[in-house]
Amino acid sequence: MNDWLEKRLTKLSTFESYKKPEKIVKAIKLDSNENKVLGKSLSTNFAIQSAKNIDLREYPMEHLDLFYDKLQKYCNIDKKYLAVGNGSDQIIDLILSIVGKNQEMTTFVPTFTYVINRCQLYDIKVNAIFLDIKDNSLNKKKFIKTAKNSNIIYICSPNNPTGNQFDEETVKEIIDNLKNKLIILDEAYVEFGKYSMSKNIIDLENVVILRTFSKAFGLAGARIGYLISNEKFANIFKKTIQSPYPVNSISLSIASKMLAKSNCVMKAVEDIKRERERLFKKIVDIKSLKVYESNANFIFIQAGNKYDSILKELKKERMIVKEFGNIGQRKGCLRYTIGTKEMNKKFSIIIENIK
Repeated sequence: MNDWLEKRLTKLSTFESYKKPEKIVKAIKLDSNENKVLGKSLSTNFAIQSAKNIDLREYPMEHLDLFYDKLQKYCNIDKKYLAVGNGSDQIIDLILSIVGKNQEMTTFVPTFTYVINRCQLYDIKVNAIFLDIKDNSLNKKKFIKTAKNSNIIYICSPNNPTGNQFDEETVKEIIDNLKNKLIILDEAYVEFGKYSMSKNIIDLENVVILRTFSKAFGLAGARIGYLISNEKFANIFKKTIQSPYPVNSISLSIASKMLAKSNCVMKAVEDIKRERERLFKKIVDIKSLKVYESNANFIFIQAGNKYDSILKELKKERMIVKEFGNIGQRKGCLRYTIGTKEMNKKFSIIIENIK
């Protein structure tokens, strides 16, 4: 093998990779923040209709145009500020790839580990500020001071895995103080949150918002994400950075149909938010656990010495949650995706009965 390639592959093999969930047959899968409340039949019917009507011998041109028309209506933002990707993680990857080596990114932890892992791949140093263990709040002054020595800022809002969304004024202050930095606002869970910054950033040269169809819209398998930015960035991204046809025709068609039925999606979102609050109130009374208020479609729990017992009982019932273990000072952490009322009831009974 070429010496250069062998050295590069050897180095890459040492990098930490994003851990994909384990596939378990007939499990109640509540580990990836997918929308299990939105009926499966909706996307299934759209997939069947799309497959019947689409000529897969052709590139997805008209389907992309239709998608942008539907998306701009949903976002209430002109399509010149929008750009599509093969999931928001592909968009993150492309943005990081153009930054260049030996740059620095400031973020906080815990947060979406995929971004940190990809920075390692692109030789981007990560400066991370720990969120407060009590309430996951951010030391704003420390964050801004650290970020002034970086080129890129990553803010997940609402944050994954903690679920909280910083108040809007905090995010605005960060943006105002870092006008010469590239700021990536990841709004993957924004439909479940308190606010979006989308209307505030289209006139800013340095801010990019990321969105996805994998969470609220229940289309994780379709792999569709998009960005919102100023017109110049969106245009260059579409024409130069992104591949010519990043999303297949069927996925685009399904997403367009789902956007036309966004009222059904939003009903499911409201159901999830109600269940989230109900479940939080149940768990917050369990003194041996620390549960954090959430603005996403999941709840983050610090189980401490109950961690192993909880996981053991959940696995007996074939319930799969995201296992984090220890994160900094947080001991025995897990993340539970809000499911149907029946799923949530089952989950709460299990953890309430842990001795």
